Amino acid sequence: MAFFDDTPGFDEIVFAGRNREYGAYKIRKRYFSALLTGLISAILIACIVVLIPFLHKPPKDKILAGGSRYVSVMMDRLDAPADQIYVPPPPAAPARPVPKAVQEIVRYVAPEVIDTIIPSVQTPVSTDELIVQSGENTEEYEGFGFGDDIFDGYGTGGFYTDEPFFLVEVMPSFRGGDINRFREWVQKRTNYPQEALEKKIQGRIFLTFIVEADGGVSNVTVVKGIDPLIDDEAVRAIAASPKWTPGLQRGQPVRVRYSLWLSFVI
Repeated sequence: MAFFDDTPGFDEIVFAGRNREYGAYKIRKRYFSALLTGLISAILIACIVVLIPFLHKPPKDKILAGGSRYVSVMMDRLDAPADQIYVPPPPAAPARPVPKAVQEIVRYVAPEVIDTIIPSVQTPVSTDELIVQSGENTEEYEGFGFGDDIFDGYGTGGFYTDEPFFLVEVMPSFRGGDINRFREWVQKRTNYPQEALEKKIQGRIFLTFIVEADGGVSNVTVVKGIDPLIDDEAVRAIAASPKWTPGLQRGQPVRVRYSLWLSFVI
């Protein structure tokens, strides 16, 4: 039995009869030794890279605190914390249901017109003063009487006076009706001011006006008002009145003063 195998290798067969000094033959012959050397070198380098951090690791009682400075830390044995028993707070009282806010309904009511004129009487006025009651306050207005000798004549047997009357033989009429017809007309054409509605302003107004000899309405005056917003609206509504049929005294048209209460209610 032979101890050595003299069988030529693969490289010997390939390079048989060829130039072995060219270099390829030498490289192939050293291939396994170079591979083994490289493998061992790689393993050594890897081991060194892994072991270096462990070799330079600081002692366990030191902590790296920025840069290369070490700060010693003493570990003391601490007592276990005392047991703390959590006591839950008492349950909160159930919230009382909040009643829904009642929405206030603002309803507009047309102003109520109250006639304060004394019914027409065919007898001459003989009083010197006419007292008008307005709430708790009493205001006095001078009255005007008339007789056979106080009017200056003009034209043919006529008479004339610039002072308004409170009562005459034939009271003025509004569109063929009495004061009630005018009251309805004012109620339909009076607008409640929006700002007064928002501010909830309401109450009664006392006004006076004059029906002229030609039927027009003039001298609308607020005697007792509530608020300028409502007062101005009341004056506007009455002043916009169409012409009346004028009042007559002894067959002649004369000026007649009227007074009205206007109620503004929300």
